[in-house]
Amino acid sequence: MKVTTYCINKGQPSQYYGLKSVEDNQVLVYAPNNWKTEKGALRWALKHGYSI
Repeated sequence: MKVTTYCINKGQPSQYYGLKSVEDNQVLVYAPNNWKTEKGALRWALKHGYSI
């Protein structure tokens, strides 16, 4: 499954990233979805078998 990142509270100190699927644009509820960096979210996705 292809995934992409999204940002919550962009530009704020409490900014964090999550993952959503590309096909249906739904948030992956089984992923942590609270990474401080976009790279952290992408590394988790690759480690768990998702494509970016």
